[in-house]
Parts: sequence; structure tokens; C-alpha cells
Amino acid sequence: MRVAYLGLSLLWSLTSATILQNGQVKDDPYPGQAPIIALDDSWTSYGADAPEIAYKGRWDSQHISWWSAPGIKLQFSGNKLAVSFGPGTTDGVLVAYRLGNLDWQYSNVTADSTYQFIGPWTEMDEDLIDAQKPFEMRVQIAGVSTANTAQLTVPPKFNRKVEVIGGSIASGQYASYETLSSWAYLFVAGLGNVEHTLTTYAGACLVDKQCYDGQAHGMTWYWNRASDPGSRSRAFYPDGPEVWDNSAEQPADLVIIQMGGNDYRHPNEIPGRNFYHAYVELIEDIHRTWPHAVVLIMSQWWVWRREGLNYIPSIAYEQEAKDVHAHFKDKGFVYYFDTTGILQHNDINPKNHPTDVGHVKLASHLLQWAKLVLRWNMEPLGEVQHGTLYWNDQQEY
Repeated sequence: MRVAYLGLSLLWSLTSATILQNGQVKDDPYPGQAPIIALDDSWTSYGADAPEIAYKGRWDSQHISWWSAPGIKLQFSGNKLAVSFGPGTTDGVLVAYRLGNLDWQYSNVTADSTYQFIGPWTEMDEDLIDAQKPFEMRVQIAGVSTANTAQLTVPPKFNRKVEVIGGSIASGQYASYETLSSWAYLFVAGLGNVEHTLTTYAGACLVDKQCYDGQAHGMTWYWNRASDPGSRSRAFYPDGPEVWDNSAEQPADLVIIQMGGNDYRHPNEIPGRNFYHAYVELIEDIHRTWPHAVVLIMSQWWVWRREGLNYIPSIAYEQEAKDVHAHFKDKGFVYYFDTTGILQHNDINPKNHPTDVGHVKLASHLLQWAKLVLRWNMEPLGEVQHGTLYWNDQQEY
């Protein structure tokens, strides 16, 4: 029996939260709690370095995952599947998992334990039991186990890849399911058959300087690092994170950058010219690494102010972002996506982050941009927010 354990990176900072649905508390906000089990001879276990496990997102040499909702994808036969979590796991952390393209399920897990995510309770047609079925988990796992008569295989890799670089808004902070409710995830999920990496972290600045307490670097530096700017990462690696070789990864076809909110606000208040030069530096780094990638600069709204009987939006570093676009305009690989007019003041929560509806609006417009500008087909249908059920589904309310 081959077993290996990995540390678990946070998907959410809280193990549970209140989710409101049409103003009422949702009764079952996190369906899918998995039972803890002990492995026996009825299981075959695969170690962390098994080639059958496809890792998604950024992972360091210890198989610890970082940034926004990294995870694994695999295919398995049989009717049971378990995942083991190692000593680096944050106790009670919430993980998201799903079978095929069905709705996401959620389970709290703890360190040095094994949980069964697929079992007799999983609805499955008879003809699917012996077939290879895709399984996905967003956050790190620590070894996978299947029935001893079953088989684990690596899923096919898609030809296209999207990279998103951003802060808390792209991370989905304050949205119902955080990253899985973010415009960034909804966009890549809506594209369908693309690989994706969400290099986003709440509180990250673009400019490489002290940003809030403890964050000594900005995204121009962290884009080439395996772990994020968070306090947990700094505790794991007090001498600094491991270097991440972007050139060793599948090249991105599209890179979307939405940054500026953290640079702009107190106490950071980065001067506009510093922000401009950092943006140019990051795009030049991306272009050297992935010379065929299209880069999309996404404007960063700030606040809505009331003028008379209207709400007027403002943009953080609006001129600087447009100047960055102008700097690269003749080279033809940089585009500017203006979010003005997509969101209204009631699509923003009190902390200046989108509501769930706001994230859906942004993702929907981005999907149309990719279809019209890049001529990408939506595969299968350009869906938005198909992976969770939290909208009102009652006719009387």
C-alpha cells in the first residue's frame, strides 16, 4: 500500500460562515461533509508523487499548495475514493470537491486523517462504476486511495491555459464560496476546456514594497514564487518562499491582471508613477516568459459616490492603467478591459468587493470578450455559476 501525506493550504480562512439566500440563512450552506475512515486492505493508495494525480495551481517541493484554490484532478474507476491529509493541514479547513461537472461539495478536514469522498451514498449509474470518472478537489490533498480492484488514471490536459493575477477581488473574498464564487474562477470555468492558475491573494499589492504588515514584496516579485504573501506562508518559510519557474509550466494563452486596490488604499497609497512602472515590469516579465500570451489589463473600480440622484463610479489608477496599455499598444498583445458600466453600486458590498451577482456579471462580460476578441469558443456552453446551488429555487418567497 503506497501512502504519502502532504500539508493542506487554506481555501477559506474560516471553517464555516453564514450564507444568506434571499435574505434568509441558508439551511445547508456546505453540503458534502465526508466521513473520516481508516484505510485497510480493501484500498489501494497512491503517493503524493503518483503520476496519475494532476496538480493544478502552484505547489512547492513539499507538495504544499498555495494561492487561490489550487487542487488536483484525476480519473478513477470503482465506487469509492478517499483522500488523506498530512501534518501541515490546518485543522478544520474547508475543502471543495466534485465528481465530474456536478455541483461542488464541501467538507471540513483535519491533519493526519483520511476522508472518504465517494462511497455508497454517491448517486452513480451502474455503467459508471467501472468507467474512468473525473474527480476534482480544490485545495491540496495528501494522497489518494481507491478500491483495490479499481484504477487511478491521469485526466487529459487541455491545450489552452489561462492565468489570473490579482488580489482579494479576483480571489473572491467575501463572496459566498470565496474563490469558487469569484469572477476569476467563474470565467475560467465558463470557458470550459482550459487549464487555469489563479495567482491571486487577498491583500497583495502590485508594487514590490512593504504592503500592509508583514508583506515585504508585491506581485512583481511574488509572481516568481511558489507560495503567497500570507502569514501562514511566512511561518512555513521564514527565510523566504521557494522560487517558482513559470517557464517550466504550460505556457498561458491568456493572462488577466486585476490589481490596484491594495496599492491604492491606506496605509499603502502607492504613487501612481510607481504603480505604472510596476505594471510595465510585470507585463514585460510575463511576455519574456510566455511570448505568445495575450495580456488583459482589467480596470480596478474604487468607490461609488452619490451625485444628486445618481451613483457615479470611480476607478483606482485609471490613467496609469490606460498608460500601461498605451505603452504596449503597438506590440499588439496587451488589451484593456474597462469594467465601467458592468457593475452598479448595489453589486458592491460595503468593503468594495463584488457581491455574488457582481462576480457573475464580470465573468459573463469577460466570456463575451474572449469570444469576440480572441475568437474562443465556449466549451461546452460558456456557463457561469453552474457549480454551486445557492440561488432561490422556490416559487413562493
